[in-house]
Amino acid sequence: MSDIKDNKIEVEWHEVDKILSDLKTNHKHTIEVKREAIPIVFVPGVMGSVLRRAGSQYSTDDVVGDRVDAGLPNKRWSTNVTYLAPNYSNEPAAHRRRMLVGIGRAKFDNNYLIVDEQDPVGNGFSGVCENEYHSFLKYLQKPGLFRPLNKFFELPVYAVGYNWTASNKDSGEKLHKRIKEIIAEARSVTGKCEKVIVITHSMGGLVSRHASEVAGAQSNILGIIHGVQPVTGAATAFWRIKAGFEGNFIASNILGPSARSVTPILGSLPGGLQLLPNKHYRDNNGNKEWLTVTENGKITKLLPKSNVYDDIYRIKGTNDEWTNGKRKYWGLVDPDLLDPAGNPVPGNDPNDRNSLANDAHFENVWEAYLKLLKQAEVFHDTLGVGAHPNTYTFHGIYRGAFGGVHRNTCDHVYFKVTKDFKKWKQYEKRTFKARFRVTDPTGNPGRLAVMQASGDNNDTGVMATGDGTVPVSSATALDRGAQQIPAPADFDTEHVPAYKSDDARKFVVQAIIAICAKRYEEKRGKKIVK
Repeated sequence: MSDIKDNKIEVEWHEVDKILSDLKTNHKHTIEVKREAIPIVFVPGVMGSVLRRAGSQYSTDDVVGDRVDAGLPNKRWSTNVTYLAPNYSNEPAAHRRRMLVGIGRAKFDNNYLIVDEQDPVGNGFSGVCENEYHSFLKYLQKPGLFRPLNKFFELPVYAVGYNWTASNKDSGEKLHKRIKEIIAEARSVTGKCEKVIVITHSMGGLVSRHASEVAGAQSNILGIIHGVQPVTGAATAFWRIKAGFEGNFIASNILGPSARSVTPILGSLPGGLQLLPNKHYRDNNGNKEWLTVTENGKITKLLPKSNVYDDIYRIKGTNDEWTNGKRKYWGLVDPDLLDPAGNPVPGNDPNDRNSLANDAHFENVWEAYLKLLKQAEVFHDTLGVGAHPNTYTFHGIYRGAFGGVHRNTCDHVYFKVTKDFKKWKQYEKRTFKARFRVTDPTGNPGRLAVMQASGDNNDTGVMATGDGTVPVSSATALDRGAQQIPAPADFDTEHVPAYKSDDARKFVVQAIIAICAKRYEEKRGKKIVK
């Protein structure tokens, strides 16, 4: 009797019940089932990726890194408090602009900052902010979380950070490239990997939709799960550029407490401008006009009328029409605030200058802003409200412990005009007040326009529902007509900690199982057996 020979037979997971024929009797046959890898790719929100200066090295030092660039650290953004406190808290606007835009930089450079991640990248966790996301990413790695999928699929977890200061167009193209790299890596391990599942937070939804619907990644994506996405933008972005970041004292001082500290940043970053309400934006009542000015209870202005870019964003702003009558207080950006180091305004340190002060570009700083704004308009027009055919979404409606909505979300911006123009000051913190003149037969030409608190719906008593940043109307605005998308879910959660919510995590797991179940049915022609 001849020696028995080993014969290894590889069978795809979806062909395990396939009848094998022509097996030789003098062989020992070993059947190896090849499972399919479906990587889970997480894309964070704005400010959710750790950034460093291009050309510098990855460092675990959150405080400084190697000091270059006139004393600036290599690391330029991290939400670790040991980093934020010395590098951002109470720092002047010029310093913030240097950190994220650069020293003496006349134009925005998409390649000035990169994700601060290890080389090789690995699972990418190091490139996303730990406080916000690592617990969720580790939750997705829990053994047995995706039973019975593990019989057929490997579900490795990746994170893909991006330069959130740059255009989401560039980030979307880089995400497409990274998805292909992840697929190749997973295929080298399991032998079979064709597509990934994408999970997004906030701005990450814009990045991933551009990757899928514009950059060509749709064929590499099995399904997408969007959380608290500003699909059509957020009126909160307009409010914060005009008045600074609201919220508690610490967060406000870190992110910027006034127009003077926020405008040089968000007004100089393509990514920041792409969070503004776009042409598809509607408030929670379905109104295209989302900016209202009232005096004595009567509406005196309602915008936008047609193109929001022309009607609001391209209008030069000010909070002092009294001495600058060619500008409008409801315009988004005051040109004098765009470059605090090159053009000190009242309240800024006149000695806080850098090389921008001597650049010939200074008088064209407004034109530089307009170019970035055009990028945002083209991005919004190209992306529209399209979505991957297999999309799941959830949004936040912050209800609080007692079940009643008590966190307003800015879906509509209101200005109230009064005659108390003497209460005006140059760009106060966490508010916006503008003085202007009118023709008044009573002899009092002075007026004061006060932008109402974020989410204050003009004393109507109607609470603007959302997660404190993105209103429901924007988070649920994906095109649901041409595509088969399940109805969006809502949870009691705020915007930033959305993925710390137990309800959101359970939803994500259920959505992943549903997406994989479709894959099973597609390959097997039958429903998955639990």
